[in-house]
Amino acid sequence: LKERQKKKVLTVSCDVYRPAAIEQLKAVSAQAGIDFFPSTGEQKPADIAAAALDYAKRHYYDVIFVDTAGRLAIDEAMMAEIQALHAAVKPVETLFVVDAMQGQDAINVAKAFNEALPLTGVVLTKLDGDARGGAALSVRHITGKPLKFIGVGEKPTGLEAFHPERMAQRILGMGDVLSLIEQAQGSVDMAEARKLADKVKKGKDFDLEDFKSQIQQMRKMGGLSALMDKLPRAGQLAVPAGPD
Repeated sequence: LKERQKKKVLTVSCDVYRPAAIEQLKAVSAQAGIDFFPSTGEQKPADIAAAALDYAKRHYYDVIFVDTAGRLAIDEAMMAEIQALHAAVKPVETLFVVDAMQGQDAINVAKAFNEALPLTGVVLTKLDGDARGGAALSVRHITGKPLKFIGVGEKPTGLEAFHPERMAQRILGMGDVLSLIEQAQGSVDMAEARKLADKVKKGKDFDLEDFKSQIQQMRKMGGLSALMDKLPRAGQLAVPAGPD
């Protein structure tokens, strides 16, 4: 929203239950270069959301993200709270974020959320794990709602728009070159890339600083394993897990 659509974005955390949830969203917002509305664990979620919404309107924000408490088990009181929060905020989008590694638990929670709230879509995280597309099919079937985004890794750059045909190609080991191109366009400094390409073509002037720059750009795109996953048949090659 910020980089491609040039929107002014604000985030706020209404998760007053999980330790450090508010600080975590503050850190992620800073990484993404967007504004964060502060809140504390002593406040009520509805009060936090109302204050953030008022602030966003007065300061001419285009979009506000309201992050709510995650739920692995179905709790009637917390579900009632999120229903009240939804009624107060009246969001344009209500996205259910599910961990692809949760298995059956994810399906149960998805079903409960879908019954309690008018979901508009699903965000599926940790799709770089072994679970692959199983959770995607299950959650889509249970909720009947479209998968809008997928997460591969822990960094903000690991969020991608979901394309079913591309995901099928990845699962089958056929790669996903289109997503790789889009990721490169968003992460790589094209002017620097052209300079580097010219040096390689000439066969001289390529030094350790250039190599370091290449490694840094690759890390921006999720590291070697993330890139290999999108290349045709490269998923069959063993890539050792590194610190990134």
